[in-house]
Order: sequence, then structure tokens, then C-alpha cells
Amino acid sequence: MAKIHQLPTKLINQIAAGEVIERPASIIKELIENSIDANSTKITIDVEDGGQKSIQISDNGIGMSASELELAFERHATSKINNQKDLENIHTLGFRGEALPSIASVSQVVARSAAKNNEGTEIVIHGGETKSIEPVAHNNGTYFQVKNIFFNVPARRKFLKKPDTEFKLITETIRKFMIAFPKIAFRFTNNGKVVFRTQSESLENRLQSIYGSEFSNNLLAVNLEKEPYSISGFVGNLTTLRKRPGAQYLIINGRHVKDRLLNSAVFSSYRSLLSRGEYPFFALFIDMPTDLIDVNVHPAKLEVRFQNEWQIYHVIKSATITALKDVLSVIPDFNQFQQQSFNDEASTSQLQFQNQNTNFPIEKAPRPLANLDSHNSADIDLNRAHSRVETMVNTETIQDVNIANNTIWQIHNKYLITEIRSGLVIIDQHVAHERILFESAKKAFDGHGLPSQALLFPQTVQFQPDEYSALLDVIPYLHKIGFKLREFGENTIIIEGTPSDIHWGSEREVLVDIMDNYSQFKELDASFLDHIASTYACKGAVKAGDALSPEERRNLVDRLFATEHPYYCPHGRPIIVNLSMEELDKRFERH
Repeated sequence: MAKIHQLPTKLINQIAAGEVIERPASIIKELIENSIDANSTKITIDVEDGGQKSIQISDNGIGMSASELELAFERHATSKINNQKDLENIHTLGFRGEALPSIASVSQVVARSAAKNNEGTEIVIHGGETKSIEPVAHNNGTYFQVKNIFFNVPARRKFLKKPDTEFKLITETIRKFMIAFPKIAFRFTNNGKVVFRTQSESLENRLQSIYGSEFSNNLLAVNLEKEPYSISGFVGNLTTLRKRPGAQYLIINGRHVKDRLLNSAVFSSYRSLLSRGEYPFFALFIDMPTDLIDVNVHPAKLEVRFQNEWQIYHVIKSATITALKDVLSVIPDFNQFQQQSFNDEASTSQLQFQNQNTNFPIEKAPRPLANLDSHNSADIDLNRAHSRVETMVNTETIQDVNIANNTIWQIHNKYLITEIRSGLVIIDQHVAHERILFESAKKAFDGHGLPSQALLFPQTVQFQPDEYSALLDVIPYLHKIGFKLREFGENTIIIEGTPSDIHWGSEREVLVDIMDNYSQFKELDASFLDHIASTYACKGAVKAGDALSPEERRNLVDRLFATEHPYYCPHGRPIIVNLSMEELDKRFERH
């Protein structure tokens, strides 16, 4: 066994880099934190190939002298703390003195800096080895160029993702800082193309700059003072719901943190307003005494610990409930719910609903029900449809069925019922139509596509930069199901046509849902195409509550039994329930 010995500084830095520097986004995070701590009012970020080739960050902060710049790349060198007591009173984003030596140990770095009215200095470091340090002309502030990340650690480099994926992670990292520090102007380019360009502004205007005016119009202000905490920011109404997490921002004392408990405080405030798998937007700023929080948990500084986490949980929840109060008060039939949960005295209580299973869909303009007949009737083999009915569910009890000669009743504008010789057949009209549209969309991917209807008033939809790059991959499949899209400015499209079965007004919702799924799984495989088809089908199908004419009921049933799988919807819900005469007789105690 080898004798114990001390590792060289260069190797120590490379080992430490594994904790601090995971990918290009980690480098950008650390350098932006340094710029913010240097009192910068303007930060510029330029990356190439998702940061794998080059990262450049410049600021107009206080800068460093020649001796400070050289010392900054030594391990545990920092200007932000001096003693143990300072760890209990941290007001800066950085303080560990690990980031710069870690970055320099696994990449090629050029750094220039100049303090006010002082000559600038440039230092060049490759893989932790200083190549040069010399005077240079430079304005106030600091400039970093980081090239060829992990060039000397091949094992780490091979785990980097493709440039598009790294770009998306960088975009999300920068977006967090842009939200956390709206008074700082940011400019971000990728491969020379501007991704974000903002000026110093209010938080409300910053959210509008990032997400667009349509999004910002659906935000609700949050403000609550409860000693020793102060909560401010915005939460989204039901229009901002997404099918994936990611647009949830908790900023504590200026630091973006990840905390599942505090996130759940916000989610629980939307209790019974959300369906499973839906996530609301929020950007909440929590100011609290520094001695009640420990940020020295992990080198990445994303995790924190609280002296009383449940106390702050209830404060955040109370602040969110108060902001949502106006939205809840205008929801139809809200008098079904107990109002006392919104009293100030109940700030730590949860929303108490009488009906925990209630969902509140966003109202959409109704699609003409005549569209049930819009498909070519020649595609429907009625003989095949009727034969499917005869063999459905239980072949021993359902015989000689001919729906075409039977009356089809609609119950509560939700279910279709028809009499057969062996009993009754009950059909859920929404999931039945959903199955029809799902299979037509699946066939469209392999054929000539579905028809499109032009919009009288085309809709403009703005995406986030990382979402927009993914949208380009999906557009051919959107065209197949009837969407007609046109590029319109930066990260923006115009919807000029939609599938004929989609409800008017739900076009944006369908696109966002599809993109959320693609952003989560990032693969154009069969399961994702099924998701596109099922999303289109779910949004386009007739709803519970839609009245159908007798002709529409008959057409719906005929088309259902002309599908490949008429018994279950794409999500696995049953479409058909059969009540046999035997079962009915038992219900009425006939023997």
C-alpha cells in the first residue's frame, strides 16, 4: 500500500473542479456571481457551441488590481469573508474561493481586469498553469474567456451533452440571474445570435422582457411582511400552468435556491386548482436575517438550510394564498368553497375545499360540433363498425347489434346510451371522440396530413430561446396534424392555421403542452409522436357538456367503432360500459 502523501495543488484543484464545475452552465453561474458581487450594473455573456468551445463574460464592476487578479486564481482566495463569524452573515453570492482555480484547472482561461482609474492586467492560465501575466489596456471591470472546457480531463469531457442541450442549460441558468437581479442589464448571445438583451428595469418589466406581455398579464403580485420575513414577487394564474417544472424561482436573500419543501408551499396554495402534473409559474423573493439560513452546504451553493423551515413554509404559503384570493373569487361556483381559509388569522392553514376533486378548465371558444361530420364519410366502414359492436366487451351476451337502427340518447350532455338486444351500451362522448382523433392523427404522420383551417385572426406565440430551438425539430409533425406556423421575429411564431378539430382559442395551449413534453424527453420517438397525437385529440374532442344532435351522436358512434381500438382512449380510460340484461335484472332483484 502506498504511503500517505500530500497531493499537488494542481491535482487538488482538478478534484475540486468536479464538485464546482459540472458543465459550461456551472462556469457561467460562478462567473456571473462574481460579476454581481463586484457591483456590476451590466453583464455580457457570449458562448459558442453551447459553451464547450468558448465562454466570454464581461462586466463593468469594481475590477481587480494586478496582485488581486493573480491571487484570485489561488485556492480559497476570496475578498468576501475573513473569519468564521463572517460565515454566519453572508451577503454575497460567492465566498468559498474555489470557483476560479477550479475553472482554470480544467480549461484555458484568459482574464483581464482593471480597478477604477488603474491600469488593466491580463492573466493567461492553461490547465491550472499560469502562462503569462502582464499589463494591458482595459476599461473598468473584468473580462473572462474560458475555452475548451475539460480539454485536459477527457473522462469528464465525454460526459458533456450535445451543444443544443448545453445551450438550454446555460439559458436557464442566465434566466435565473435575470429574474433575481432585474436592476442589472444582461446581454446573452449564442454563436453570435442574441438570445436575451435587457436593460435595468423593475421585476414586472423584466418578466415581460423574458416571457412576453401576454404572459406578464397573467401574473399576480405577492407582498407579505411577517417578521422576520419579507415575501415579494409574482405568481401566475391558471393560464400560466405548464406540464413540466422549470418556471419556478425561489430567490432567498438574492440567491436562487432549490428547495422542495418551499416549492410545495406554493403548490399547496393552488390545491384543487391543479390537475396532476401541472406546475404554476412563480418568482418569489424572500428576505430574511442571514443568521437564520446556512448557505454553506454544498460548493454549488444551490442548497440551503433553515433554522425553522416550517415557519418560512407557512409564511410563503400564506403570501401565495393571499395573492390567489382574487382569482379564486371569480371562479364560477366558488361559493362551494369555504372562504375562511383566506382570513388573515388562518395564514398557516391550507385552503379548505368542500370538493377536493374540482378542476377549473380555462374557458375556450366552442368548436362547431358540425366538425364531427367534417371527415370523409367514405373512410368509415359502417359494416366493420357494426361488427365491432357485436363483438365488444362480452361476445357471449352481445349479439345481433345494429346501432344504425337504434336511437342514441345523450345523458347530461356527457354520455351516449343506446339499446342493444343484450342490454345497454354507454359511451363517454369525450373519450370516444378522443380515440377517433388520436388514430386519425397517427395516420396523418404516415400520410398526407390532416386538413387545416385558417384563422381569421392569426395568433402570435412567443417561446423561450431554448424552447424555440426545440420547436424547429417538431414543426414537421405539427404541420402533419394541421398547424400552419410562420416565423415572426425573435423566438416568436404566428399561428395562421390550426387543425379543424381544435377548439378555437386553445391553439397556444396545445403547442405549449407538446413542447413541454418534448423539452422533458428530448426525443422524437414513437412515444413522443403518440403524445402529439393524444394532445391534439384531447384538446380537439367534444367535451362533457357539449350537446350533440342525433346525427352527430350517430356519426360519433359509427366513427368510434371504425377505429382500431374503440374500447380505451389514448390515456387508458375506458370508452364503453356494457350493462347486460342479466346485470340489470339483478339490480332490480328479478329472479
